[in-house]
Amino acid sequence: MRRRPLLLAALAAPAIARAQGIEPADTPRRAERWRDLKQAIFGDRPVEPAGAALDLSVPPRALDAALVPVGLALSADLAPRVTAIHLVIDENPLPLAATVRAGQPGALRALTTRVRVDAYTNLHVVAETDDARLLEAARFVKAAGGCSAPMGGDLEAARQRMGRMRLTLPEGSPGPDRAVPVQVAISHPNTSGLQMDQLTRLSIPAEFIRSLRVTYAGAPVLEVASDISIAENPTFGFTLAGRPGGELRVLAIDNRDRRFEGHWTLNGAG
Repeated sequence: MRRRPLLLAALAAPAIARAQGIEPADTPRRAERWRDLKQAIFGDRPVEPAGAALDLSVPPRALDAALVPVGLALSADLAPRVTAIHLVIDENPLPLAATVRAGQPGALRALTTRVRVDAYTNLHVVAETDDARLLEAARFVKAAGGCSAPMGGDLEAARQRMGRMRLTLPEGSPGPDRAVPVQVAISHPNTSGLQMDQLTRLSIPAEFIRSLRVTYAGAPVLEVASDISIAENPTFGFTLAGRPGGELRVLAIDNRDRRFEGHWTLNGAG
């Protein structure tokens, strides 16, 4: 899976160096920051407001900056035409948190994940369509310290569980003319490289899921390219269409090229 390099030093360094906190969402500096990020990610392509076609859900004040839930829903008209979703957390050290590409039409109709937020920030979602349009929605999130926050549990125990996967089908398996929500969770510490071991006081190396591929009945459903902004134990929700009885397969690869696989046969509509 190809991913355009984003992390130019001129963009990443200011986010690390600045003490943010109380700066409002609509300041000129934040607008300038988003202009720079758009140029770095999309070049000169225009980015338009999505309006009601894209509903972005993020808590305005996060309870935990290391586990901020993000959800988006596309309108029925737009969903089959969206080929990719780009998630950008403007003030994070590495702003492009994830790019999610659809392998089947409508797979991104409802997308969920959890992210780290390092400072009060605008969070942007950009939907890319099959006719090359870029449609944007944004929310302001009050949270800080998520990229360097301590892990939720013991690091060595998390490494022992690394690669275990869980599949959730809240509405059962797909069926003819019946697309359903699916959630895949991967046990992985997903360390950012900015965290400190609370016992040794040494930095914890970055270990994170960098790509994830989902297929159903041998056909592609979803591909994710992700970075350190995705929270511990990465979780992705999406929409699945197809006949029941197929095998859902997940392949995840981390930044150390370790491969983790899971597979489930989806029987019945539940």
